[in-house]
Amino acid sequence: MRLTLERKENNIRSRRRGRRVYLCLLFVLVCLAFTGCGNREITVPVYDEEPEAVDEISAFVIVSNIDEVNGKISLKAVSYDTELTLSYNGGTDVQDKYGDVLSMSRVEPGTVADIVYDGNRDKLISLHVSNNEKVQKLEHISGANVDILENTITWGGKAYHMSDNATAFSDNTEIYLSEICSEDQISVWLYNDIVCSVYVELGHGYLRLTDYAGYIGGMVEVGYDVIVPVTEDMLLTVREGEYTLRIAKGDDVGNKKVEIVRNQETVLSLADIAIEPKQMGSVMFQVTPSNAAVYIDGRRVNTEGAVELTYGKHSILIQADGYESYSADFNVKYAYKVKEYNLTPADGSTESSTTSKTSTSTQTSGSTAPNTSGETATTEKTTEATTESGDSTVNKQTANKLIITAPSGASVYFDGEYVGIAPISLKKVTGSHIITLSQTGYLSKSYTITLTDDGKDTTLTYDPLTSISSLMN
Repeated sequence: MRLTLERKENNIRSRRRGRRVYLCLLFVLVCLAFTGCGNREITVPVYDEEPEAVDEISAFVIVSNIDEVNGKISLKAVSYDTELTLSYNGGTDVQDKYGDVLSMSRVEPGTVADIVYDGNRDKLISLHVSNNEKVQKLEHISGANVDILENTITWGGKAYHMSDNATAFSDNTEIYLSEICSEDQISVWLYNDIVCSVYVELGHGYLRLTDYAGYIGGMVEVGYDVIVPVTEDMLLTVREGEYTLRIAKGDDVGNKKVEIVRNQETVLSLADIAIEPKQMGSVMFQVTPSNAAVYIDGRRVNTEGAVELTYGKHSILIQADGYESYSADFNVKYAYKVKEYNLTPADGSTESSTTSKTSTSTQTSGSTAPNTSGETATTEKTTEATTESGDSTVNKQTANKLIITAPSGASVYFDGEYVGIAPISLKKVTGSHIITLSQTGYLSKSYTITLTDDGKDTTLTYDPLTSISSLMN
């Protein structure tokens, strides 16, 4: 047994010595390979670790989209039609117009800014909200009217021209300028007094009334200056927010709370509406010539004193021998108001009208009138013109047609009143109007249009509505 173990140990020692010899020979061969064969030198590769130079480019841009998830920002040049998308991170220098640090999440689409970016890497280095004296941001604008034909936006009695590449944004998404309605609250960026971008601060939604049969022919008021007659299957475009809807017919006046959500349709039943006393306003009509006959809602009224009218929309017709007749709609929403009308002589003379306007201007300054509550209300002088250009409330029906070809199958509403299913044609009425498209299973959409009496039919074709199911995927 002892001999057997010794033999095994000797065999193990022999194998170990053999391995050592093999490893030594292998080491020698490797050394010869590096040092032999003509004494060739070993070439060690050299890598250029110097970074690519930064190519800094400055630009004057409009922010069009910010993707915070992927760290991307999309921009458009202010003065020419160029777009670019850049990456950004927490180290990007972002400042407001006063030089204070600003987080990228607080930069609104439509913002006019000066940027510097690395052209080699498409990386944003800095974004500073422009403090150029030629750049203005006007905020909280209500009642703006977009005229695509004239390429203008009008509010506060002043029209601003839009640049050729003016853009509009809502909810961090670019929209058509025609999608802006007068009910929206917007902010506008101007460069050299030219509109270059529009941002919707408060957008609009839609209100559909049900159980309205007993109120047809009455008036409904909701939101900002939405005062319209109640018709069948009406769909109103209303600024987003919470309101008290008021509806009146005859001696009945009711109200109900309603919330309007941007781009969504709210259905409101009138079945349980609360009835409240009528709210009345006193209107003093001052008409030139003084012997003119004045008709309110088809009934002749005595204009020697104030006329009591319910709040809401009314029609007026003024007639006098030797003068052109005048008709229009107006809203009563004040406890007391003076409205002045100057008819145009049939021979085209404007002398009497001019004299009357001068007199009105003198009387307006500081004039007051009492109201029934015992308070002092400022007398508001309103000079009504007899032409469409002088009174935005006057809409003239023309001999031509307004044709809406698409989206096929959508319900079409003209200023909130249902007119049929697209494709459809209707009478062309001059002025600014809101076209609303609605279809079951799709998001409703509104567009502002401006129609003129140009002797031609107007054809409009709109994009397909967005399917609600597609937004849930």
